Amino acid sequence: MSPNITRLYQAVLFDATAPISLRLRRTFGDWLVGQGHQAPDPGKPVQEYGEGGTRIRLERRADCGRYLVEEKRGGGVLRTRVTYHEPISGLAGWVLVTVEENGPTGAGHAPGFLPEYLRTARITDGAVHLTDAPDALDENDVPRLMHALTERGRRVPLVVVAHDQQDSGAAASRARHLAAATAGAAVVVRFADSHAERRFNNAAGPDLGVFGGSVRTYVAPFDPRTESYPFRHRLMSGSRLRSQGDQALDLVTEGIIGATLHQALPDVVQRSYRMVSRILAGNAQPGDIRAVLVPRPSAVDPKEELRRKMMALTVRPVPAAKPSDDSHRTSDPDDVPVPAGVPVSREKSEEPDRSLSEPSGVSGGAAALDVATLAKSVAAAVTGDLRGELVAALELAVKSSESGHLLRQMRVLGAHVNGLREVVLARERRTEPEGRSAVEALLATAGGESDGLSAEIELLRTEHGVLQSEYAEAMAKARTLERRVGWLEAKLAESAQSVYGIAVEEPVFEPAGLMDALYQARETLRHVEIGDTDAAATKLDLAYPTLAPVWAAKAWDAFRALDAFAEARSAGKFTGGFLQWCMSAAVETIPAGMVAMSESRTVNTNGRYSTHRIFEVPREVHPSGKVFMEAHIKLRKGGVPAPRVHFHDDSGGATGKVWVGYVGDHLPNTLTN
Repeated sequence: MSPNITRLYQAVLFDATAPISLRLRRTFGDWLVGQGHQAPDPGKPVQEYGEGGTRIRLERRADCGRYLVEEKRGGGVLRTRVTYHEPISGLAGWVLVTVEENGPTGAGHAPGFLPEYLRTARITDGAVHLTDAPDALDENDVPRLMHALTERGRRVPLVVVAHDQQDSGAAASRARHLAAATAGAAVVVRFADSHAERRFNNAAGPDLGVFGGSVRTYVAPFDPRTESYPFRHRLMSGSRLRSQGDQALDLVTEGIIGATLHQALPDVVQRSYRMVSRILAGNAQPGDIRAVLVPRPSAVDPKEELRRKMMALTVRPVPAAKPSDDSHRTSDPDDVPVPAGVPVSREKSEEPDRSLSEPSGVSGGAAALDVATLAKSVAAAVTGDLRGELVAALELAVKSSESGHLLRQMRVLGAHVNGLREVVLARERRTEPEGRSAVEALLATAGGESDGLSAEIELLRTEHGVLQSEYAEAMAKARTLERRVGWLEAKLAESAQSVYGIAVEEPVFEPAGLMDALYQARETLRHVEIGDTDAAATKLDLAYPTLAPVWAAKAWDAFRALDAFAEARSAGKFTGGFLQWCMSAAVETIPAGMVAMSESRTVNTNGRYSTHRIFEVPREVHPSGKVFMEAHIKLRKGGVPAPRVHFHDDSGGATGKVWVGYVGDHLPNTLTN
């Protein structure tokens, strides 16, 4: 797969009306004919043809199928892929549409067959109806619009086009343009008049409304009562739309499609998509898809089962009756009125049977519960009747395939707790009473300026947090795609045939934080030794929980590259340094730009800086037990913080290993405080 491939469009359509294949093939075929291509033959399960630089392939088997169109356009190749599965066993069928380009093609809108397909049935994104054309709403339709906006299961953006008083036909024209360009990936509506616009703005609030011919894209999820970041829902002003025309609408379209471009597929689609690929390739039977679609019964939690059995064996004592006092008795039980229809029994036992309500050793006339005896009874029940269950639970914990993962998580949690404790203690030591009073006085003097700055800072902090989350998601997606590309390239090299949707078999470790990466490296890498750097790594995990997984993934890649390098060099298979290793054709490498094998002259010669880079190593590495580690790996090239991994290469020495002395924020130098 070429690294220049870019996804331009993605839509997941749920269609409960069977059959999907007939309607989809008809609308898809009409679209092909409209582009000047031959109509597909509905009687052939598999057909492939092409003309004029265009390749068309349609295949179907049982309840699923796939259509593919590859066409040369501009300076690249545009690829449109449609995969579907019919409804089965009460589950709605689905259609997945993607458009990709290899090289610049100038495309970027929804495929032209989608509006016609959306007209064939009630098709949804899983929650809201995906229409083929924009709805014109009056003020009575606003409650329905608010319900669709706040629908919890909504996945696609909902685009609202405001009424333009300067041009009565502009809103309708803009809505039609956007509906066609984003068909299947969004829902577009417009207000028929200013009354509908006014009622909607009253319901949405001052920061989330539309007005003056503007267009607003409401992404999911949306709740006007709790929305803290209205800028998520992008607004294109009416004045810009009037001055820039289609250029402004194309920007709106790009934002709308971009909101769903890299969304994770719904679970039912993700699980069945892989099976559809196998069915079409002939590697699975059509009925096999039911196994992945039918919900699996949840396994019984061993802990809950153990708790239930213990509660079943626990003896619950009945509260002792209060001593009777004839002087306070107002009536005999026989004299108490009984409601009509309730049978009355005049036979009374002299003494209730306490054998089921009292533990052994408690006499029938006891006024209070013998706690000690009850405790002994419960202990005997636990050690006797539940001994087998307890042993089984312990064996389950020890022998579980997830025990290593759980142990690593427990260690990471412990490191984080220790890190929090150190932070709290450090702050307590630095805080003095007079210092606090001085700060309070200064804040009181700042007054109104502080309030204004606080609001602005909070807004910037929120925007920064959103950007961090988007960056972390993008990096995680990129790593997944990189692994997928490498695996597919290897398969293609072996078979010289395309491979669709088959999962990578090898297990993949994705660290949740730097401490998670450190523990995994300590447990699995034989040629890399991690020193006492837990405190520094923990500080980054706690201070930057969104970015820490991104840095941890890079650190884990670096550890694996160091391990492969040390293994090769210690075995005499490689003679260069780690930087040369990363420039070579080796499999396990990191970008050479991340590696720096030395520090600046100032850092090397100034003890104020160099002492921070001296870390402990075994005496077989250096007689002093310490070494200056100037070689480092940049987990982040710039900015604050700038995490680093400092290491010493002894792969060609006595130990044949690489020793990592530090993983944490940038150590002091001339540019840090």
